[in-house]
Amino acid sequence: MKALFLAAALAATPQPARTPASSTPPAEATSSTAQSFFVARLGHDAIVRMFAPGVPALSRDEKRVAWHLSLAAHAGEEIGYDQLGWDAVALKRLLESVYLFGREGHAEPGSFDAKLADYLARFYGQTGNHEQTTGQKFVPDFTPAELEAAAVRALKAGAPLGVKDEAALKAWLGGLRPSLFDADFEPQLTSKAPPPGKDLLTASANTAYGRGVTLKDLEGFQEKNPLNSRVVKVDGKLVEQVFRAGTPDGKVPRGLYAEELSRVSAHLREAAKSAPKDQKAALEKLVRYFETGDLKDWDAYNIAWLKANPMVDANIGFIETYVDARGQKGQWGALINYRDARENRVMELIARRAQEFENRMPWPDAYKRKKVATPVAKAINLVTSYPGPPAGINLPNEQHIREKYGSKSVLVSNVMEAAAAMKRLPLAIEFSRTPEEAAKARQYSVTARKWLVAFHEVLGHASGQVDPKLEGGPSRYLKEYDNTLEEARADLVALWHAFDPSLAALSPEHERIAEQMYRDYLVEGLTNLNQVPEGDAFEEDHQRGHHMAVNFLMEKGSVTQVTEGGGEGKPGRTSWVVVDYGKMRAAVGELLSKLMVIKATGDYEGIRKLVQEKGIRFDPKLRDEVVARVRAVQVPADVLLISPRLVPVVDGKGQVVDVKVRHDQGFIEQHLERSVLGRLTPAEATRVAARLAATPEALAEEYRKLPRQPLSP
Repeated sequence: MKALFLAAALAATPQPARTPASSTPPAEATSSTAQSFFVARLGHDAIVRMFAPGVPALSRDEKRVAWHLSLAAHAGEEIGYDQLGWDAVALKRLLESVYLFGREGHAEPGSFDAKLADYLARFYGQTGNHEQTTGQKFVPDFTPAELEAAAVRALKAGAPLGVKDEAALKAWLGGLRPSLFDADFEPQLTSKAPPPGKDLLTASANTAYGRGVTLKDLEGFQEKNPLNSRVVKVDGKLVEQVFRAGTPDGKVPRGLYAEELSRVSAHLREAAKSAPKDQKAALEKLVRYFETGDLKDWDAYNIAWLKANPMVDANIGFIETYVDARGQKGQWGALINYRDARENRVMELIARRAQEFENRMPWPDAYKRKKVATPVAKAINLVTSYPGPPAGINLPNEQHIREKYGSKSVLVSNVMEAAAAMKRLPLAIEFSRTPEEAAKARQYSVTARKWLVAFHEVLGHASGQVDPKLEGGPSRYLKEYDNTLEEARADLVALWHAFDPSLAALSPEHERIAEQMYRDYLVEGLTNLNQVPEGDAFEEDHQRGHHMAVNFLMEKGSVTQVTEGGGEGKPGRTSWVVVDYGKMRAAVGELLSKLMVIKATGDYEGIRKLVQEKGIRFDPKLRDEVVARVRAVQVPADVLLISPRLVPVVDGKGQVVDVKVRHDQGFIEQHLERSVLGRLTPAEATRVAARLAATPEALAEEYRKLPRQPLSP
């Protein structure tokens, strides 16, 4: 997806959103717009609600497509959890069962119920028990003894735990104890700087490779399905377990995640029944890919998807490779959306002029695309997503398809609106050096962010061409640094074109907006430090790329660090400041050209040197200052987004005749409902959702009916 994430991680809640810990919004987020998004103050984070105002205006068929695609997204969620930890699905179902059936009934602060709600919300927000930004493991505040007592209560109350009796339950809990309670057991989700005695794979807690598989083992091993497989050892030999459901005729056998992918495909078939012709063809090809696991079928789907441009659309599959330390294995992802005509102007302008912008790129002509297929560019509103939603998307990731067929780029309007109101605008104001800069931030920051995301997605990821000798695409050569390079490159494309005169068609103040984009880029780089409250290194790809770029700009003298005030034991206020906008743009162009040449030639050593020297380490004292400033003004470190809730209306035959949208669901309740619906057939899920009140009591009743299958892998 090469997504420009709203935040690399979604944060936790100390209580479910329907019983918020606080109703006071963060400082600076006090406008009516911010109030409409805000749900609860949650420690250093916030629960924020997204809206989908355009759903009622969709046609009946479009609503049906949206509904069944949403079910397909839910049906694959536990694949995503399983990819993030060997015990993640077991822990998820245990926590859900205890939450629904084993609580004590006392929700005051410090109680087991409050600590359980805190941890479950955090687990949902991070899609597992590792922070998505830092990759660091987090453990609950409740004790193993408290959990065991609650699990016994849940078992007696009829929770669908996959154990036969209390003794088996306790034995199973004992086996899960290190995964849940030991912070030193599998402490890092993705390790790109492994400790002595380990490598990138053995130091990573994700399940992209079987336990014990090392980088040395993979030398000379040719993966047929690098995107959608897990490589494991069987009797000492490497085996590639392909993610696939298998074909109905049995010619392609079932593979890993066959049960989940079969449910996903069933929902996709239902969506195809109401989809327009070109989208139906794409969905049928996606079903075929999930059956065979063949990457040729994945290519065929992506080409068909590029040709379709429906009102309701989806990105579903094994797409992003950020979690794999080698940058090869795709993580399950799903984003269901519909077009938002209000925000289309900037996307359409960039798409229309894509060839002109490509011609003006600062890198050598050999790596400029000579014939840019006009990209599909649009603004959308999100309906549902897994994992946390991005602010923008550019797909497909496959370089050979991009160069021949183009790409689709979208700006996710309702995600960006929530983020701007609750986080980005307050941070731009807090980290402005002067009252004049703060006033400019209020006036231009929201628009500047939309323009940056638009350029990042429409041009950034879709631009440039690589040396034809690079068989298999750049990622094969750039390995663990590929995603870092690509995210930095896409941002720099936006900064390079920010002052383009053609943007005057969007606003007479386009130059002021461009200047704000530059200032906000530095603010984002500085406040990224707030996302890593411990240690002195970035692990996440977007942040590494951003830090690398800022350090390069500082070395070139176009950006400087200024600390004002302080003294007598009081901390100063540090800012990263543009020395000269023209000089900064020139430095942006220099780095952008360097990165494109590295990508085009597969120069592993070139990108490794840049990232290692400029993208990883930071000053922890500066980080501590940033953390203190962000917390002092109560800007949330992260926002945890509640998606709109779709509710089907069915007729006497169980057919969907309408879809209503609601915006009153709690965060934990939303994920519990997804857990229920994701394990049902299309007819069952639709029937349950149509009558479900989505209260804890109603959810418990439906959850109790789920199959009692073993929870451990």
